[in-house]
Amino acid sequence: MKAYLEALWGNRYTTALVAVLMLAAGVVAFQALPRSVFPNVNFPRVSVLVSDGYLPVHVMLVRVTEPLEQAAKGVQDVTLVRSTTSNGLTKIHVFFSGAITPNNAYLLLEARLGQVALPPAAHMSVRLMMPSIYPFAEYALVSQTKTSSEMLPTYAFTLKPRLLDIPGVYTVASIGRGWPQVHVDLSLRRLISHHLGLDRIVALLRAHQGPYFGGVMAGFHSSFLLTAAGRPAGVAALGRLPVPLGGAGGAVVPLSALAHITVGPPPRVRGSAVAHHAHSLLIEVAAQANANVERVAQGVSRAIASLRQGLPHDMRLVRDYDLSRLIAASLHDVWMALILGTIITFAVLLAFLRRFDTALATLVVVPLSLAGTFVILHFLHLGLNIMTLGGITAAIGALVDHAIVVIEQATHAQGSGTVPERRARALRAAGEVLPMMTFATLTSALVFVPLILLSGTIGILFRQMAIALVTALIVSQAVALSVTPLLATYLAGRRGRPSKAWRPARRVRVGYARVLRRALGKPFLGVLASVAILGAAYAIFRVLPTAFLPAWDEGVIAVPFRTTVGSSASQTLAVGRGLVAIAIHDPAVATASVVVGQSLGNPRATPNKGDLVLTLKSSASAIAVMRTLGARFRASYPSLSMLKLHQLLVTQLGNLSGAHSPLDVEVFGHSASSLAVYAGHLKARLAASHRFANVSFPTSSAGPAISLTPRLRAQQQGLTPPLLGEQIKAAYWGVSAGYLLRGAQILPIAVGTNPPGSMSRSLGPSLFVHAPGGPYAPLAAFATAHTRRQVPVITHQNLVPFADIEIRPHRAMGLAQAAAVARGLIAQTPPPHGITTDIAGYYKEQAKSFAQMELTLIFALLVLLVLVGYQLRAQRAALAVLVATALSALGSLAALWVRGIPLDSTSFLGLLLVFAIVVNNGILIFGQARHYRSPPGRLQIELAARRRLRPILMTMAADVLGFLPLAVGVGHGTDLLKPLATAVMGGLILALAASLFIGPMLYMALSRRSKP
Repeated sequence: MKAYLEALWGNRYTTALVAVLMLAAGVVAFQALPRSVFPNVNFPRVSVLVSDGYLPVHVMLVRVTEPLEQAAKGVQDVTLVRSTTSNGLTKIHVFFSGAITPNNAYLLLEARLGQVALPPAAHMSVRLMMPSIYPFAEYALVSQTKTSSEMLPTYAFTLKPRLLDIPGVYTVASIGRGWPQVHVDLSLRRLISHHLGLDRIVALLRAHQGPYFGGVMAGFHSSFLLTAAGRPAGVAALGRLPVPLGGAGGAVVPLSALAHITVGPPPRVRGSAVAHHAHSLLIEVAAQANANVERVAQGVSRAIASLRQGLPHDMRLVRDYDLSRLIAASLHDVWMALILGTIITFAVLLAFLRRFDTALATLVVVPLSLAGTFVILHFLHLGLNIMTLGGITAAIGALVDHAIVVIEQATHAQGSGTVPERRARALRAAGEVLPMMTFATLTSALVFVPLILLSGTIGILFRQMAIALVTALIVSQAVALSVTPLLATYLAGRRGRPSKAWRPARRVRVGYARVLRRALGKPFLGVLASVAILGAAYAIFRVLPTAFLPAWDEGVIAVPFRTTVGSSASQTLAVGRGLVAIAIHDPAVATASVVVGQSLGNPRATPNKGDLVLTLKSSASAIAVMRTLGARFRASYPSLSMLKLHQLLVTQLGNLSGAHSPLDVEVFGHSASSLAVYAGHLKARLAASHRFANVSFPTSSAGPAISLTPRLRAQQQGLTPPLLGEQIKAAYWGVSAGYLLRGAQILPIAVGTNPPGSMSRSLGPSLFVHAPGGPYAPLAAFATAHTRRQVPVITHQNLVPFADIEIRPHRAMGLAQAAAVARGLIAQTPPPHGITTDIAGYYKEQAKSFAQMELTLIFALLVLLVLVGYQLRAQRAALAVLVATALSALGSLAALWVRGIPLDSTSFLGLLLVFAIVVNNGILIFGQARHYRSPPGRLQIELAARRRLRPILMTMAADVLGFLPLAVGVGHGTDLLKPLATAVMGGLILALAASLFIGPMLYMALSRRSKP
């Protein structure tokens, strides 16, 4: 080490140049790193959505769901297959184990599902779940006069191409009623008078969907392409299309004589609304996986400002929400907390070292370590998000610790003499502590390595935090081995005024020595204190509420709701508009919008399902607004079958992980109907207990249905079920008969016998159908109707039917406590034979993550025991250091309990960070004692503890106060790190007593009594 430090001093200018280049590279890497709220990583889950119009539930189950389920279950490393089947809609969620990468799992599943034969009209989409699939911004094209269908051409041909041209934009999608259609509304009276059937009109229109290829003719020195029967050029030409009436005379009539032809919106299956506007078309913008969302959002904002200038006078383009602002604000808050913590650390160092240049030199390690960390993150293709910044912020204390120990050791050994003599002593002193610090840093880094191997949602989220933290520790140690000794040696040669002994500091040292001497004479008290502290820590751990992730105020609220079973999309949209009107009158709400027939996680949903998105003003509290609006919504619309309020990113995280609520009671059985009955009873029992904030049982019905069975007369006259179904479809929905072209726009042709978009006609005498070759007659003459009030939605999990009850506990109730209450209530409502229950949701993820975190803590302590034993060459000293380190957990748990913060995964990370910091104190004390004598005795332990008192107090004070901005909270962006900072501060405060008193006392208790 001596030769290395002398060579380092000889190349000090080159080392300084390398440090400057590292700073420059760090600035460049920092600008290039992508920014987001959560890490943009792939979750081991694939979502499959299949839509086929309004195909009945049981047909979808047999022809779509079950074949796809069985195919998915046979794919390698699939652990869970969950499906929901409704009218014309199948949703399948496939979960994979950690043994396969998500990308490979996605490719294997897509290839396997592609071999399943689906109905001809079925459309299947397969998505790998990752944060980038969700839009980061939503805008709205609004108008008071034009409908969303009329605004679609402006969106498709003007807005969408411009937005897709922005670098980093992945998809641009619209939410509205849909493209306009050509409605051919046939007059039933005229069809009857001319003896025409619907099938002849549809066949005629489809026959005119040319042009049809007729060959190639050569002539006149040219080659001509021959086509026949071109498509009508427009609506007017379509009206002039001749319709043969049949018979001997060969009479024809134009189509306009039989039908009223208009261009209008399609039947409403989806819809959207924005506050203060009559019509709206929502525009969602999603970024590419590794794009810098902030930069992409800036490009989108500039493009929107430019596009606003060219819009028609009756259209406007407004912003609904933009999560890039949340990203910028969150990262800004974390940066502010980091800067404030660094300033506080500098003040602490200045108070202890009492020299401005020495304190400033100690902090040089921070920008250098950050620069090196940014460079490595860039090469690892990671980005800046709450997790990576949290890891860097958590490592700041350890970064400063390295510099404090080295510089304090060097300055302590300066003494008097010439400049070369002082510098030589400083180099020698730094060489004594650097090997010890290097080993301690590697030990701390190894403690965090298991976090990289965690599985589940917590592992996915915290893996990048652990990588950033370990990277910062290793880079800071490289700085401590290169730049810090040079700074310490340079400062040793500077002339400074000799600092006078600070009387309070001297009193502290003398008082500590006196108390420690007495404590070492009674080491059994250390054993008793350790047992008492561990018992208190266990007691607090038992009563401390638990949570999956910390509560985080995003400022964007999602409100999924469901109207009565069987409600149409128009009825649901009317309710959504009412909810928007209530929300926008709240002074804390900035914008409000609603979509129906589509959810935040899927592009298709049942007509009775809607989602509100509310953007709050910057000063508003999301928790308070959700509480207020939730009460108003329920009071205004008590008939809603489901209403939940939660924040948008929490919803997206739940969709990505597959857990949609804090607690899910899953009910399994063999019959969907019996499951629905028992789940309904259980839901009522859970809600009647009033032990939870909200209990909901998502609608288990796809709505009422009418089944038409052909009579004998229909079969005799050739009216087959397909022909009957097509005529019924024409009466209520419209039969597809090709399309027209309007420039680049495609206008589908829908032939019907009812006004466009109307589904209000009853199955009464006014509904006539036509048998081939026979007269028109009322529907009742050809078919009998059977009504079912409830057609259940069919849900499977691993091919077994199941039902799901969602529970949201009160804020003061932890997830573990809520799960225990739910189990007790389930026990009071025993299921019938053949039905079983299970608790899932965020609770299951929390239980899994807690089990992994507990194993990680145990592993960390064992690693510390082994590595510290190797370093100190004495297992007794290592065991004393280990126990003193573990005792700091009481401080962390007590701090969380006092502040009313639940124990979550970030709190566990705080405990791990405390262990990594505190273990260095024991290593420094016992390493110093071994420097005096090996094995050290009571006198050596006392001298070493007194020698290391000031650096330990300095590092602990700097770390505790450095985490203060995060613990207090600088804006909403630090909410996710508040439990971590609180746990670290509480643990480090107790660690002072554990390191300075209990550790030495335990060592003496484990040591054999030596003769005087």
